[in-house]
Amino acid sequence: MGPTPDAEVDAMPEVFFHVGAGRAASRWLQEQVFPHFRGVRYIPRTRFRQSAKVVGRGGDLPVLVSRQLGYRELTPSVEWFARLAPAARPILVLRRHDEWLRSVYLREIKELRYVPFERFIDFERDEGVRPRSSALFRERIQVLEDHFEHRPLVLFFDRLVADPHAFVRTIADYVGASYDEARISFRPSNRSYRDRQYRFLREVRRRRPAKRTAEPASAAVRWLRVRSRRLAWHAGVALGRVAPERILSRDPLLTDEQLARVRTFYEADWQACVDYARRHNPRLLAGD
Repeated sequence: MGPTPDAEVDAMPEVFFHVGAGRAASRWLQEQVFPHFRGVRYIPRTRFRQSAKVVGRGGDLPVLVSRQLGYRELTPSVEWFARLAPAARPILVLRRHDEWLRSVYLREIKELRYVPFERFIDFERDEGVRPRSSALFRERIQVLEDHFEHRPLVLFFDRLVADPHAFVRTIADYVGASYDEARISFRPSNRSYRDRQYRFLREVRRRRPAKRTAEPASAAVRWLRVRSRRLAWHAGVALGRVAPERILSRDPLLTDEQLARVRTFYEADWQACVDYARRHNPRLLAGD
């Protein structure tokens, strides 16, 4: 006689779902922190689709799944995972909009996808490379609330910067993990490049605009494009260190006025996220 439905429910492990965002310490958590957690089964981002098998096997240990999701992937990936583990407890790390968009924009320059910032995100007509809604963080929280039985734990990047040791302890305590702090590197895995190197990469893209390519492309062609672009920006970063100043534009990569505009535009959204964390995670968060 097979197990009863109640027995199957009892066998379901507790599941935690870190919904990572780019430029908000996701890679650092996935590579430098979570692998050192003891007392949980960690499923890294590269095995996200295999998480169904791990969760389905049950067991006494909680399961920690981590996946970095952009604004396009968020809803479909959350819908898929929620069908697998509706009682999962989401974890979301947010970075203030002006700091976050600055980092995202510099990454675009680093990967040779430079456009002027006003074309990167257009606050007037919403005709930029990124839609304005892509940086609405309260909507991301709502997606998680709509699909899971538990409210997300919302953490803030500025707390990580202020006290990374306490930040890691907060997550470990939440998922019930222990760890040896000496085994964790508290140096972020994504290092920023110097201003000169970014300016050189910007100059490369200005002088050689991106060519339009026919779509769709095969997986092999897409892989080759990604590898070629990475090779190009690695070379660009190296050359940027020694490039003569005279060939580089003195225009700032981003102005204080542009960053202030970002902060003002998303101020209500940021405050809604802070208020949410204060209301629902008061003992775990210090997002002030």
